[in-house]
Amino acid sequence: MELILIFGFLVALVWSMVALKHRQSVKEPFYLFPILGYLVILTGSVFSSEFFSIGGPIPITIDRLLLGGTFACFCLMVLSRQETMFVLNRTDVGVLVLTGVISFSTITHDFSFLGNMPASRLLFFNLLPVALYFVMRNARFNDTNLKLIAGGMVMLGIYLSITAIFETRGFGGLVFPRFIMDPDYEEFLGRGRGPFLNPVSNGVFQVVGLASLWMWWPGASTRRRAVVLCLAALMCAGIYSTFTRSVWLGLVTAAGIAVFLPSKRQAKGGMVIAAALVGIMLFPVIGEKLLSFKRDKNVTVSEMENSARLRPLFVTVATRMVVDRPLFGCGFGQYAREKYPYLQDPTSRQPLAMTKSYMQHNIFLAYVSETGIIGLGALLIMLAMFTRIAVLTWTDPTLPFWRQQFGMLLLVFLSNHAINGMFHDVSIIPMENMLMFFLAAITNNIQSRHHHALELHGVRQLWYANQQSKPHTQPPLRPGQVLHSQPLSPLQPQRRPPTTTATAQTR
Repeated sequence: MELILIFGFLVALVWSMVALKHRQSVKEPFYLFPILGYLVILTGSVFSSEFFSIGGPIPITIDRLLLGGTFACFCLMVLSRQETMFVLNRTDVGVLVLTGVISFSTITHDFSFLGNMPASRLLFFNLLPVALYFVMRNARFNDTNLKLIAGGMVMLGIYLSITAIFETRGFGGLVFPRFIMDPDYEEFLGRGRGPFLNPVSNGVFQVVGLASLWMWWPGASTRRRAVVLCLAALMCAGIYSTFTRSVWLGLVTAAGIAVFLPSKRQAKGGMVIAAALVGIMLFPVIGEKLLSFKRDKNVTVSEMENSARLRPLFVTVATRMVVDRPLFGCGFGQYAREKYPYLQDPTSRQPLAMTKSYMQHNIFLAYVSETGIIGLGALLIMLAMFTRIAVLTWTDPTLPFWRQQFGMLLLVFLSNHAINGMFHDVSIIPMENMLMFFLAAITNNIQSRHHHALELHGVRQLWYANQQSKPHTQPPLRPGQVLHSQPLSPLQPQRRPPTTTATAQTR
C-alpha cells in the first residue's frame, strides 16, 4: 500500500507541475528537468533500496526509474532539437576524465568480485550520478527553478532533522520509513542515520538543507528571520543527533562560509569573540567526551575509542599498497581483497590485522590505493574544478541573487565532502555523489549561460560600435533615385501623417 501511495504521489506531483507550468496566471513559468533532477535526489534519499527494490542483475529502485526516464526524455528532446547541449568546458572534462579512469580500472580487473561489487559501485555510485550531471548541466532553468530546488532542500533537511531527533530520543515509532529503526540493519543503530542508514550522509544533507535555508535570510523581514532562526535551531539539533564529529566540524565550516564570510567587518569581529567565549566555556565540559561517548546502540565506549586508534593503521596499509602499485593501484573496488597480504606482514610492528573487517576510512586513501596516483589526481582535479566554479558563481556581482547562492551551496557541500572524507570513504555512501554532481551541474550551468549571455552582449556592443565608427558616405544615386534628406520636388505628392482622434478634435 505504501508503494502505491508513493507512486501516486510522484505521478500527481509531476503532472501538477506540468499543469502549473502552462497556467497563464504564473508570471515566471519554470522548466521541468531541474525539478525532475531534484525529485531524483528526494526519492533516492527517502525511498532508497531498503524501502523498495526489484531484484535482478541490476536492482531497480524508484530513484533509478525516475533518473532513467529523465535521462531518456532529455536525450529525445536533444535529438528533436527542443533542448541544446553546451560545448564541454574544463569542469566537464574533469568529470569525464575521472569517470574514464574509474571505468578503465574496473573493467581491467575482476569486476565480478564479491557479488559484482566493483561493477555495482561503478554503476550506482559513479555512472548514474554522471548521467544526472549532464542532464542538469544542459537543462534550461530560471530563478523559479532555483527557488523551488532550494525550498525542496530545506524541506528535506527539516524531515531528516526531525527523523534524527526521533531516532535518538526514543520516538522510533514515529520514524518513517520504518526500515530506519529495523534492528536487522545494526550498523550505526542508535545514531541519527536517517533513511541513508548512515549518519555521515544524513548529516551532510542536513547541512546542505541548513545552507539552503540561509538563502532566505538576506533582506528578509523580522518575522521571516524569526522563522529562519527557529528552523535553523531544529536542523542544528538534528545534525547534533548524528553523533558524528566530522559532521559537527562540517557544520562549523558551513557556518563560516554561509554566515561569517559574507558578513561585514564589524559583525565578523563580534562573531569571533562570541565563538571564542562559547568554546572556552564548553571545552572543559565536553572536551573529554568528544573522544569517548556512547553513540551506536551495539557499540561500547571502549570499542569507539579503539575505532579512533585504527586510523593510523589505515594510513600504513594504504601507503604500502601505493608503494607497490603507484600509478594504477590495485583496481577499483578491489581493496577488500588486496589488503590481506599487507595485514599479514610479519615485519610490521603495528597491529595491522585490526583493520581486517573494515574498509578504508579516508576517501583520498581509498582512491590512491585502488586507482593509484592517476585516479587520485583525477579526483583532486575534478574537485578543484567544482570549487572554482562555486567561487566564481558566488562572487560574481553581475549574477542575480539566487544564482549566486547556488555557488555558496556547492562550496558548503564540497567543504563538508572533504572534511567527512578525511574520516570516511564518502564515495561509497548512498546519494553522496548524486548530490555532489547535482549541485555541481547546476552551478556549471549557471556559469555557462552567464558567459554565453555576456559574450552575446559583447558581440552586439562590438557590432554597434563598428556601425557608429563607419563614415557616413552615401553611395552614388541611381537614375530617378531621390534621397529622403532632400526636399521633395513639386511633382512628388507629399504624404500627410495619419490623423489621430486628438488632432481631429483640435482641428
